[in-house]
Amino acid sequence: MKKLLSVLLTVIILIVGITPSMAIAENGYDKKLEEAIVKVKKLFNISDDYDKFTSDVNSYDGKTDFYLNWVDSRGKLDNINVNVDIDGNINSYGIYSSIYKEPSSKLPTYTKNEAEKLAMDFVAKIDPTIAKSIKLIPNEYPISSMDTQYYFDYSRYVNGIQYSQNTVGISVDKFSGEVVNYYTNWERDAIFPSPEKAINLDNGKESFKTEIGIKPIYKANNYYRPVDTNSEDKNNYYLAYSTIGANKGIDAFTGKAVNINYYGPFYGITANEKAMDAGYSEGITPEEQKSIDKLSGLLDEKTAEKKAREILKIDETYKLRSKNLNSNYKNQGEYNWYMYFSREESDKDYSNIDIGLDARTGELLNFYRMINYKADAKSKINREEAIKIAQEYIKKIQADKANQVELNEDQFSEDNQLSYYFTFNRKSDNIYVENDGIYIGIDGVGGEVTSYTLDWFKGKLPAKDKLIPIDKAYEVLWNEIGLQLMYVKTYDYTKPEGQNNEIKLVYSTNPIKPVIISGLTGELLDYSGQPYRETKRISYNDIENSYAKDKIKTLAEYGIGFEGEEFKPKEKIKQKDFVYLLWKSMNQYRTDAVSEDDIYNQMISMGYMKETEKSPDKVVTKEEAVKYIIRLMKLDKVAELDGIYKDIFNDQKDISKELNGYMNIAYGLKIVSGDEKGNIKAKYELKREDAANMIYNYLFN
Repeated sequence: MKKLLSVLLTVIILIVGITPSMAIAENGYDKKLEEAIVKVKKLFNISDDYDKFTSDVNSYDGKTDFYLNWVDSRGKLDNINVNVDIDGNINSYGIYSSIYKEPSSKLPTYTKNEAEKLAMDFVAKIDPTIAKSIKLIPNEYPISSMDTQYYFDYSRYVNGIQYSQNTVGISVDKFSGEVVNYYTNWERDAIFPSPEKAINLDNGKESFKTEIGIKPIYKANNYYRPVDTNSEDKNNYYLAYSTIGANKGIDAFTGKAVNINYYGPFYGITANEKAMDAGYSEGITPEEQKSIDKLSGLLDEKTAEKKAREILKIDETYKLRSKNLNSNYKNQGEYNWYMYFSREESDKDYSNIDIGLDARTGELLNFYRMINYKADAKSKINREEAIKIAQEYIKKIQADKANQVELNEDQFSEDNQLSYYFTFNRKSDNIYVENDGIYIGIDGVGGEVTSYTLDWFKGKLPAKDKLIPIDKAYEVLWNEIGLQLMYVKTYDYTKPEGQNNEIKLVYSTNPIKPVIISGLTGELLDYSGQPYRETKRISYNDIENSYAKDKIKTLAEYGIGFEGEEFKPKEKIKQKDFVYLLWKSMNQYRTDAVSEDDIYNQMISMGYMKETEKSPDKVVTKEEAVKYIIRLMKLDKVAELDGIYKDIFNDQKDISKELNGYMNIAYGLKIVSGDEKGNIKAKYELKREDAANMIYNYLFN
């Protein structure tokens, strides 16, 4: 090991770019590394049997970390990776085998509660200070039979108040109980203000209403869903009350709004990239192009190029490098031309222009003009002057929309910038339209518009005549979402890096729940506009007298079960319910509502059922249940082989001839069993508890 350390120190010296004498005398990396290795080996009981050891050092912003790696080239020992800082604090730990080892059982040796205790014991061993300052983040999502590990996430608490930007993540092997991964993001020198003089919750609510507030908004569904062109509802907008702009909280001492997760303006994003994000689906193929060209009124390539050059005064020194015709997802049935021009006179004189046009009307949708700033370039206009230029441009090019937009004051910008970027949010009948607006970039040196994007839904927005009063929306906000004290890190981008952040105490809405309240019903909504459903563990109150109660409970832990508190174990199971349990066994993480038709369509399209077999309200027999399970296991081709299966049941004649092989395989795999007389009872109509028993056996035997 000493020889390895000697080699390693030479590498470190080369990495940090200092002379040997400086490394030893001034920084003391060699001693610190030795201390780290000794501590880590003792802490994690790492033996001397490893024949390979490597290490890296990283020093940034006054903090130094060592990355230690132990490898056994013979493959007898698990590989170990540890990140430890120069003061001996463990930042991460991971242990893994280079050879996959199949667990001896499909059922875990340790329960989730037992594993969580092992996780906390691990934290307490390596960092007692952290262990005393964290709480488990509740996770009601089901565990998966495919995972070999339990995953736990913790958040830091100071003065009993959460600081979610400091976390601990741990995974524990379900079978060995060993911690296999540990990671922490922890600020050891952070300063937290005392909550002693914070304003009370009622004052926090009043400040929230006046400083931030919720407003009526036509909210866009952020999840893609097919649009029925025959439907009256041809868009993804819904009416809601929500916050506008950047995520904000209320300073718990001043009562003023502060940005709590701000990441800065969209520097480096061109207007065309913005449009590409928000405005089209897929490129048009040549065959599709032939059909589109037949549509009257659509601009051809040459006309579109001519129009683009005229609008932006693009001279012939710019060559058209690419052009694409794309459909517009926001406005169904419309198409956009996107063109890219560039000029290259020398290596030092390169310029490009992106432009997008409405393919039918030639209306300018977006453009981006590249600006090459000289090293000594300085801004000649302030923020207010830049805003005025942007507003005048909107009046010039979109006169009818100038009074339908409002400057987003949340957007970060200050005086003397080389470039400015502004968002003007759309308002319709005094209601904001999410993701609709005009986006403009201004050159601070030349005072010209360098980028422009029009993102505008042209269809009919939902009616607002049934909008609930805002007071009712606030009741939902306070009672169902809630306002709570939190520590958050805030940033002041007018200050130098490293001096621009501060931890503040704020009142913030519950980060777990979306601040989206239906403008029509007052229901809490998710981001797709559907009623918000909290993830809850499945639990039943009627299974104590069921022979399969333990198996029903286990399936519930894995998300396989029915909603509500009743399993109804003695009821005969209908096909639609059996198919649902099978579908859940394949989709254990899925907690969203899925329709019966969607489940059947998936099962049929994947070959687990046939269209002719669909009969939702039919009671399932044992042989039918076996048929579907064997198909799920991809053993149906084997089950259908002729002449290889013996008659092993006394009532073999009762099995449908085409299902003999299915039943034999299921019996051999202990998915089903016969009675004491050697009968399999193929036509027996299953109860719900029987179905749970079979699905459990298929998953875990």
